[in-house]
Amino acid sequence: MKNKWLSLINLETKAYAHQWFFLAACGYAILIMPLTMLARHGYGPAILAVPANHAFEMLFGFALALIAGYLLGPMPRRQLALFLFFWLLARLTGLTNMATWLVLASNAVFAVLLAQQLLPRLWVAKKWRNRILAPLLGLICILSIAVSLISQSGHHELMRYLLGESVQLFALLMLFMGGRMLAPAIAGEFYRQGMELQARVQPRVEAGLIVTIIAAVILAPVSTSVSGILLITSGMLAAIRLFRWQLWHCLARPDLICLSIGYAWLAMGLIMLGSAKLDEHIHLGTAIHAITVGALGTLACNVLVRVSLLHTRQYPSHIAHILVITVCMTVAAMLRISADFSVYREILLAASAIVWSISFFIVLVILFSCLVREPIRKTAVDTSLLSMKTSKHNALR
Repeated sequence: MKNKWLSLINLETKAYAHQWFFLAACGYAILIMPLTMLARHGYGPAILAVPANHAFEMLFGFALALIAGYLLGPMPRRQLALFLFFWLLARLTGLTNMATWLVLASNAVFAVLLAQQLLPRLWVAKKWRNRILAPLLGLICILSIAVSLISQSGHHELMRYLLGESVQLFALLMLFMGGRMLAPAIAGEFYRQGMELQARVQPRVEAGLIVTIIAAVILAPVSTSVSGILLITSGMLAAIRLFRWQLWHCLARPDLICLSIGYAWLAMGLIMLGSAKLDEHIHLGTAIHAITVGALGTLACNVLVRVSLLHTRQYPSHIAHILVITVCMTVAAMLRISADFSVYREILLAASAIVWSISFFIVLVILFSCLVREPIRKTAVDTSLLSMKTSKHNALR
């Protein structure tokens, strides 16, 4: 009884990180692409007209907010507000090009707070494949500070190189977390149909993904061709892993199909990235956008919706909007890739940005609908708490 009492009190004093950071990341995603397009034509924040700065905001602004929302879990409200404050401060000062020291400091504080909160929790894992998540996130947080510092010091070539290598680390993170989300969900659907999925997490394939991508990052300064071959290998391993999940048995689950489309973008993006490295970095930007728009955009939308719906005890498979969102994001990715091969580049870029924003606007509507349902759950908790207080009072009498 005492433990139940304490748990109910904790529910009142804590907030869920995904509710705050998912809304912030979704709102930022809606704005960042149109602002970038406006900046290209002299109407938006001038800093976004520089491709490297746009890439930084996508990776260490948008994607890092997604990581925070997904992994932080329930936290004291004041502590969570502190995290969100520094993230917002970094975004606002960065876009408005205010005091450079404030941009650097706010990015650094947020990265340090995030690492300090997550790394000890992730390091306790027993298997090395699970434990690799801690140094991977630590390296991403370090790169967030390093790239911000290098940007302020004016070493733009080094900044572009580090951003390119950071994409591979985010791809590895998506492969790891996407696989851990898809495998049990697909296995559950197999069980519901009276079947058994033999290939679930696929530890050997996952180990191969970890080794090849990390090796590709380490060897990139030494041999670009070897790094490219390793990335192609990792993309093929991701495709094999996806094939072995036998998703043709899950056609009645659009939520799983949509998640797998994001995973397929990862596999294709890594193969494209490796091929670009072998071909003297021709179409390197195209390959990077296959990962950042196709994979990151699709997986982000689906994870935002999935986590928020499950938190309010709704089933993602019953939400038709997931299909619409994923189709829109696929169109956005294809438009962005096509822009690099078309004479109508600016028109296709603008169309891609609009469709991207539409996708995240639909996600934002779903997130707000989940927030509306949340007070219903809180009312139930308050009722249980009042009932326990009444019972305790009667017992004392």
